[in-house]
Amino acid sequence: MTSSVTDRTSGKKVIIASGIGNFVEWFDFTLYGYSAVVIAQVFFPPDDSAAALLATFAVYGVAFLTRPAGAIFFGRIGDRLGRRGALALSILLMGGATAAIGLIPGYATIGVAAPILLLLCRLLQGFSAGGEYSGAVTFTVEHAPGQGRGMWMALLGISTTLGTVGATATVLGFRLALGEEGFTAGGWRWPFLIGGLISLVGLYLRTKLAETPAFTEVEPEQRPLTELVRGYWRVMLVVLVYFAFVGVFTHIVLGYMPTYLMKAVGLDQTTALYLTTGLMLVGVPLAPLLGLVVDRVGRRLLIRVGVLGGVFATVPAFLLMGTGNMVAAAAGLLVLLVVIFGTNAAGTLAVLEMYPTKVRFSGMALPYNVAYALFAGTAPLVSEGLIGATGSLLAPAFYATAIAVVACPILFRGIPETRGGDLRTGVTAAR
Repeated sequence: MTSSVTDRTSGKKVIIASGIGNFVEWFDFTLYGYSAVVIAQVFFPPDDSAAALLATFAVYGVAFLTRPAGAIFFGRIGDRLGRRGALALSILLMGGATAAIGLIPGYATIGVAAPILLLLCRLLQGFSAGGEYSGAVTFTVEHAPGQGRGMWMALLGISTTLGTVGATATVLGFRLALGEEGFTAGGWRWPFLIGGLISLVGLYLRTKLAETPAFTEVEPEQRPLTELVRGYWRVMLVVLVYFAFVGVFTHIVLGYMPTYLMKAVGLDQTTALYLTTGLMLVGVPLAPLLGLVVDRVGRRLLIRVGVLGGVFATVPAFLLMGTGNMVAAAAGLLVLLVVIFGTNAAGTLAVLEMYPTKVRFSGMALPYNVAYALFAGTAPLVSEGLIGATGSLLAPAFYATAIAVVACPILFRGIPETRGGDLRTGVTAAR
C-alpha cells in the first residue's frame, strides 16, 4: 500500500485546501443557476422573458462543453508534473472568470456584447472546472490513510454542500438586504465577486501543500491519455455512465430545482431558495456517517442503493413536489438529495480506486467532464424544454429515471468492491 498522510494537522490542511476549490466550483455553478431569472433579465433582450430564461439555461449548459478540453489539459499536467500545480492553476482561472461575470455590463448598456461576454466567462469556468473537482478528489484520496479514504472523501464532499449552500445563502442575503429591485439592479453582482475573492484564498492554501505521496512513489506517465485509451477504456466507460447518472440528478436539483418549485408549487424565488438551502444542509451531518459506512462496509452497497433509488424513487419524489404542498415538496426534494448524497459518498471514491496512480487524474477527469458536458450541464435546459414540449411537470422525472435505468446494470456489473485496494495498481477486477 502506498504511504499516506498520518499527521492530523496535515490531513486537515489537505482536506481544507482541496475542499476550498471544490467549494468555489459549486458556489459558482450554483450561483448561476439560482440567479438565472435575474441573469436572463440583465443579459438578454427584455421582450421575451421565456426565451431569455431558456437562453440563460443554454449558457449554463454550454459552459460544460469546455470541460472535456479542461480535463485533457489539467489531467496531462496532473499526471505528468504533479497534482498540486494543476490544482493551483484551475482555481486561479475559475476565480477570475467568476469575478468577471460580476463586472460585465448588461444588455441595456452594451447590447449583444453582454451575452457574448457572459458566454466567454462561462466557457472559461467550464474549462477550469475540467480539472478542479477531478484534481481535488485525486489529491485527497492519494493523501488519505488506506482505511480512512471514505471518511476523507466524505469530509471533502461537505465542501460541495457548503458551496451550494453558501451560494444560496449569499443570494438570499443580498436579496433580503437590497430587496428584489436592488438585487436585480446590481446587487446580484456581489456574490460573483465574492466567489472570485474566495478562490484567491484557495490558491494561497494550495501553494503551501506538498505533492501527494502516491504521485511521488511512481514514475510519472508522460502520455496519460494514450495509456488510458489503450489500457483502461472499459473503466472509462463505466466512470462516464456513473457520472452521467450522478450529474443529471445533481444538476436537476442544483441548477433547475428553484425554477421548478416556482412552477410546480407556486413558490416565489426566495422561498424556493430557502427550501433548497435548508434541505441541502442535511448533507453536512450525513456525510461523516456515510463515510464511516463506506470505510467499514465497502463501496458497492451505497452505490447500488443510490442507483436503485434513482430508478424507483424519482417519479414519486416529483409527484410529491407537484402537489403544491410545502411539506410534500420538501419531502420529495429530500428523497432526491438522499439519492445524490448516498451515491456520491461511495461512487467517486470507488472510481478513483479503480485507476492506478499513473493515470488517475486523467482517468477521473476525462469521463467525468464528458458526462457532465453531455448530461449534467444540459439537465436544466432539457428539463425546461421537456416541460415546454409536453406540458407535463413530471417530464424531468421521467428523463432522470430513464438515465438511472440505463445506468443501473452497467454500474452493478462494472464497479467492483475497491475497499482495501492498492492505489498504485488500481482495482479493476470484481472483488
